[in-house]
Amino acid sequence: MAQAHQWIDALATGDSEGVQDIAKRDGTDPSDVGRILQLALLAPDIVEAILAGRQPIDLTAMRLKRIGTLPTDWQNQRRVLEFSV
Repeated sequence: MAQAHQWIDALATGDSEGVQDIAKRDGTDPSDVGRILQLALLAPDIVEAILAGRQPIDLTAMRLKRIGTLPTDWQNQRRVLEFSV
């Protein structure tokens, strides 16, 4: 999640021109950048739960990195990530 926020800040401030630029600079695949960037849009309560270790047991860092398109709607995020709604 920290990486996602660093990259989103780089995009917002113009330090990076886009996903391709970030991927090249950080030596990672552009598709990985895209998947990780969406973690910057997680609902605040989901972030808080993860940081406190209160996420669902099967919600691992690897699952978060490999999840497909994450809904931007926080209610749907909770459903997809199996948080109580």
